[in-house]
Amino acid sequence: MAADDVIVENNIITGNNNTGITIVDLATGAPKANDPNSEGNPDRVVILDNIMFNNGNDPTGEIKAIMLTQMDTKGPDIFAYGGGTGSTIRDKNKFRTFGLDGYGVAQITDTEDIETMMTPSLVPPRSVSKEELGELTYYGVCAGCHAFGTRLIGPPTEILQAIHHDNPQGIVDYITAPKNLREDYPEMPPQNYLSEEAKMAVAEYILALKH
Repeated sequence: MAADDVIVENNIITGNNNTGITIVDLATGAPKANDPNSEGNPDRVVILDNIMFNNGNDPTGEIKAIMLTQMDTKGPDIFAYGGGTGSTIRDKNKFRTFGLDGYGVAQITDTEDIETMMTPSLVPPRSVSKEELGELTYYGVCAGCHAFGTRLIGPPTEILQAIHHDNPQGIVDYITAPKNLREDYPEMPPQNYLSEEAKMAVAEYILALKH
């Protein structure tokens, strides 16, 4: 959702009821979860070789409605909808797709020759206020699963607010050592790589967030 410069390669993608890969802009994906400081289009996405099968057997919501306009009750392996430019795919005909008309042919076949580099020294920590730290952590970590006003992977933000009303420490404790309390949601991985300051800042930001 609104991700730029992403390469999807060497994955086995199977057993997804809606689609295998979904590429959308923020306005389409979750307008209530928008980071007000971000550019909302997915640009320069590159899809290379992946193994994809048994996807789209039981699409729901908007994806189901869109596929019915194509006289199809099954979701595609790859679904793209909304804005974005410069995206490519190695072999469009290899998969069942929707919305890839604007995708060109990928200029690379794999990422083997792409160099990765490290800076000579650690980048100095950015100085931000507690409120900014909470906002950055929410949109950078939390909102991808816990959007406001819509279900993504985890419970929406307003449910977290109801569960932990006036109790930011409860959110901090759950971030550090999550427990799967709901059968209809997957277990959240621990976010204990975050500093204690960041965990408390994002907990307070979540409880104060209004839409």
